[in-house]
Amino acid sequence: MNYKAIFYFLGIYSFLISIFSILNIFYSVYFDFFIGLNSYVLTFLLSFILGSIFYFIGRNNKKDIILTDQIIFGLLGFLLTPCLISLPYYLSIYDLNLLNSYFESVSGFTTTGFSIITDINNTDAPLILWRSSSQWLGGLFFLIITIGTIGSKQIKIKPSYLISGGASGRNFYNNFNSNFLKILFIYFISTILIIILYNLANLRLLDSVNLAFTSISSGGFVPREDISNILISNLQIFIFSFSLLFPIFNFFILYDLITRKFLFKNYQEDLHLSLLIILTTLLFYFLVISEEGFVNVFFAITTAISTSGISNYSSDVDLSLFFILLTITGGSLISTSSGFKYTRIYMLLKISYQEIYRLAKPINIIDKNLYNSDVKIDDQDVKIAFLVFLSFVISIFVLSSILTLDYLSFEDSFKLSILTLTNTVSSSLYGIENLNLMDLNDFTKISLIIFMILAKIEIIAVIYLIKRFFFKE
Repeated sequence: MNYKAIFYFLGIYSFLISIFSILNIFYSVYFDFFIGLNSYVLTFLLSFILGSIFYFIGRNNKKDIILTDQIIFGLLGFLLTPCLISLPYYLSIYDLNLLNSYFESVSGFTTTGFSIITDINNTDAPLILWRSSSQWLGGLFFLIITIGTIGSKQIKIKPSYLISGGASGRNFYNNFNSNFLKILFIYFISTILIIILYNLANLRLLDSVNLAFTSISSGGFVPREDISNILISNLQIFIFSFSLLFPIFNFFILYDLITRKFLFKNYQEDLHLSLLIILTTLLFYFLVISEEGFVNVFFAITTAISTSGISNYSSDVDLSLFFILLTITGGSLISTSSGFKYTRIYMLLKISYQEIYRLAKPINIIDKNLYNSDVKIDDQDVKIAFLVFLSFVISIFVLSSILTLDYLSFEDSFKLSILTLTNTVSSSLYGIENLNLMDLNDFTKISLIIFMILAKIEIIAVIYLIKRFFFKE
């Protein structure tokens, strides 16, 4: 194992944490929030020192990092980075123990949005900004491992190589600096664009920054107890709903539009997702929940498909099952949204239809092109998609069984397990908005932490690691 290369890439991410620590230090000093200032200073020092050590250990060994090392880097990133993020929670005045602090940081870094903090309205602004920042960092990290590792053609777990966009070069990590800076630039510019849109909708600057960090990463943290306290007008709700399209569509679509490289044939997945959003919104508005208003219906659809889960849903009509199905569907393969992903569902449905059609007309030639483009789906793509789906179903029942051992009902346990595996916050959209995570026992919290991380790196990737290390031929 090339542990030096793994240290190098972890070191780069430690530097990013130190940068956000500086942001919180400046914010605390400028607005006289000195209560938690020491925690951000300590986080800066530790992240910068660790980053420097890791960087110098691995700077000469960063090339030709093999697939197993890449997966280990992703796994360690989701396990260790939240340790640094948890320091301001643990050292705050809100009496959070180590487990609760780590739970909050993992929930943010995996962009899930489950929160231990029960009184957000009375939480100091720097800590709220820190929570939102953790989602932004987690969204960026998820893009890196999706494009560079679990979406590569070597492993085919998340077949983003079938979709337009991605890394330059055969090995993402051999040209890491260039690829990382490209992703960082697009991610940063998209965030700035969203902040500008929020300001045009007359949201206050701090709320704009927090919500931009949340929306671009498809996270679930909001700076107030209720999102309706921030999004007051229909225009504000619509702008926020529109910003949730960023984590739904292909991450590179904005870059290709700006550089004039956009071609409709390369973005058939996004066209399908657009039609899904439009048709579902119109169907729900005209036939199901018209009393919610068109803007609120659009908000509910986008927040479900983006796997953010933030909602102001208030209808008496219980559509939690439909919204859960939309959440499971997820967005583009190359995006910050979680979920099973639309293209995988498309592949399985298309291949299933073709197999049935082959039984009826065995002589006909079967079309295995993806979205009727030049890209072809092979048998391994289908097998892995089926294995991911199977592991997802098994994980739901395993986690549901664990959650029922706590005070949760079977229905809430089942819903919460799905939301955990899609990294989606519980809300009124799914009928479990009053869940108090602080009351869960330690074993339940640890289980949720494990499955939040597994949902990001894919359980199949962990199985691949186990096979490589313990079942060598």
